[in-house]
This record gives sequence, C-alpha cells and structure tokens, in this order.
Amino acid sequence: MGLRQESSDSHDPVTSNPKKQFTVAIVGGGLAGLSLAIGLVQRGIPVQIYEGATEWTNAGAGLVFAKNSMAAMEKISPDIHRAFANRSSGQGWESKKTTYMDYRDGNTDGELLTSVICADTGQKSVHRTLFAKDLVALLPSGTFHMGKRLVALDNRPDGGYTLHWTDGQSTDADVMVGSDGVKSKCRQLLLGEDSPEAFPKFAKEFAYRGMVPMERAVAVLGEEFARNSMVNIGSDCLTTTYPVEKGTLLNLVACRSIDTWEHEDWVIPSSQEAVRKDFAGCGPVMQKVVSLMDKPGMWALFDHPECSTFYKGRFALIGDAAHASTPHQGAGCGQAFEDALVMCSLLEDEHVVSAADVEDALEAYDAVRRPRTLKIVNTSRENGEICMKRGVETGDDLGKIKATLDRRFHWIWHEDLDQQIQHAKLKMREVSEARLHKGAIN
Repeated sequence: MGLRQESSDSHDPVTSNPKKQFTVAIVGGGLAGLSLAIGLVQRGIPVQIYEGATEWTNAGAGLVFAKNSMAAMEKISPDIHRAFANRSSGQGWESKKTTYMDYRDGNTDGELLTSVICADTGQKSVHRTLFAKDLVALLPSGTFHMGKRLVALDNRPDGGYTLHWTDGQSTDADVMVGSDGVKSKCRQLLLGEDSPEAFPKFAKEFAYRGMVPMERAVAVLGEEFARNSMVNIGSDCLTTTYPVEKGTLLNLVACRSIDTWEHEDWVIPSSQEAVRKDFAGCGPVMQKVVSLMDKPGMWALFDHPECSTFYKGRFALIGDAAHASTPHQGAGCGQAFEDALVMCSLLEDEHVVSAADVEDALEAYDAVRRPRTLKIVNTSRENGEICMKRGVETGDDLGKIKATLDRRFHWIWHEDLDQQIQHAKLKMREVSEARLHKGAIN
C-alpha cells in the first residue's frame, strides 16, 4: 500500500517509477532523517519525511565530523557530500589541516597537551540548522513536511502503520523510520512507554553554548586559538571551540559536571555572570572562552546509553532517536550518516522487493549498527570524564590523559564502511534463510 495522507497537501510517492513495492515514512527531519530520505529517493524507494517543527530557525549548534562520517555521506549520495563540502569549515591554519583537535590544559594558560591527528581529512564542522536546510533542498518537492508531530501509531493488519499527528491528520506507510531526536516519541512507541530504555538518561553534565563572529573571537583568543579547533580540559569542566560557516563564526561549548538536573526544561536561559562564576577556578584561556558568551543558554546533556533493539517489525530507529550521545568524541551525529548508509544499502538490495522483506533488512540493520553506536555513546561519556580530569584510569594525570587521547578515536574513524554493508547484507541473508527454514518446518 502506498502512503495515504489525510491532508490538503497530500502527495503521491515521489518516485514516479518506484523500484520497490513498499513506501517509507520517516518521522523527524534532522540530519539522520534527511540523509536517509535522500538516499532512498535516489535509489528509487518511495519516501516521505515529516518534521515536527513548524518553521526553521537559524539558532543551532555546530557539529564536527571526521573521515568516517564524510565517507558515509559520499556513499549515501555525492550530493550530500557536495552540500557538506560547500557548507563546512576546516582548521584555519594550513599546518593543522590533518588535526582533529588540539587538546590543551585548561588549568594553565592553555599549554598544548596533544594534537590528535585524523589523517586525510582532519576535522570538518558545520552549522547544524543551515546544513539541514541544504539537505532539504536536495529532496524532490512534496517530500518534506513541517508541522507534523507524531502523537500515536496504529499497526495495520497488513503489517504497515497508520501514523497519527498532533494536527488531527494521519498517514499510512508500509515502513516507518523514527529519526526524531533524543526526546524521540518513536523510541517510546517502539520500546514501550513503560520501558526505562525508552527515555534518555541525564549524563551528569551541562553545557553553555554560543556562537560569535570570528573577528571578535580572534581579538579575545588570538589567531591560533580562534581559527582552529581546540579543547581545553579542566577540573570537572572543559571548553570546546571550532570555526563554522567557512570560518566566519566560532562555535563555543563550555561543559561542567553536575550530579542532578532539577529543571523541567532541558535548555534554560543563563547569564554571563553565571558562566564566569562556573569557570572562575579555571585557567585564563578557558575564562577568555566563556567571556565570549554574552547570552548563553544552559543545556542539560542527555544520552541513550542502552537499547535492547533498534527495530520491531517494519519500524526502526536511526540517529539520536536510537543512540543519542554526549559531544565529547565529536562522533554522535556522524553515526547518523552511517545508519542511513546501511539502511539504504539494505533496502536497495535485490532481495528486498516487497514490504514483507523489510523486517529481515531491519533485523540485519539492528545487528550491525546497535553494537557500534552504543559503544560510541558510552565511550563518549567516558571521554568526557577523561577530559574533565576525573577518568577512572587517568584521573588528573596529564601523561595518562595524553596517551589515551592519542589512540582512542582511531576505531571510530577508520571503519571499513563497505565491509559494514557487506556484513549487514550477509546477516540479512542469514535471517531470511532461517525464517524460510522455520516456515518450511512448520
């Protein structure tokens, strides 16, 4: 059955000559959902994507990526990678082009601890919202819908789904993918609202965030610090800074540990006075970083450190809905592109023809993606502890911290994506054969 939308802007599937006998509804229009939608459209798979927000705002955080993420973008669609290349910023100095981050001792005047190298690509960064808007522009007209927030889900007798929106309308689809972020309604529906895994966990830290014009940042921090990516590690705190928007802006993040979050909202207004107080015991460079935050927001950090499954039937989770992470490895958002690549590759496979074949593909997706992404969630928490000088094995020993930082990212960056896809396809064959064998016995 095709997509049915009870609304005045109802559209036929975007693919006039679909290669598959099923339709996909993606709930959530962030980078995970958009990259998946682009990949499916370009593989001839009918898809619609629904975003809960009613309009775009230019407010948003910066994001960093390394070689695995950029390779995944290219494999999903060269169009995504071109959009990223057109939007992204790298290190400002030629001598640092292969550097991922400079890590500095924030309890001093910013003494260099180590430069973590990511050969071939270094680190690239983008403004999240502006990059998302670039990706929307790659979709056919009528594919992307705003103001569609999921409130309920019904299972149809044929194995598909009826999605109910807060505006009172509904949509039918054969396959459903939840990419609606860390507060995911899809995750609650898939895992059950009584499951502890359905809701994000407070990571025992918060962050002040902001962006400032590069000229101002250079005046306060100096050329090297402002125009390149830096992490200052401190006692129970850290700052991360990197250029975005072709080096015209500096993204600022200042994290502190805290045992509990007492506020109902996850983001609350703060003040320059509060930031200065929280970082008063830090070295002069860290204090200069936080001095740039005129009207900072205070963000509680939550993640999804555990999940028993990323799928059920023909319903799956990707991106932050599946494995939201803290920002301390710069790897969380990049995993959304790996998710999209694996799912696109499975759904495109010649063995997946009708909706009935999709469950085997999603079981394979879960088997391959869940272990890697949850490891990234938990090692990101661990890296936050290390960079706040309270790691279990490193404490405040700068030598141990350096040795750990120099090696801890390689398994993330140097992933063989083609091998990951082949593993997923092999798993899908095994699942399909086991199901057919069981059916023959019964």
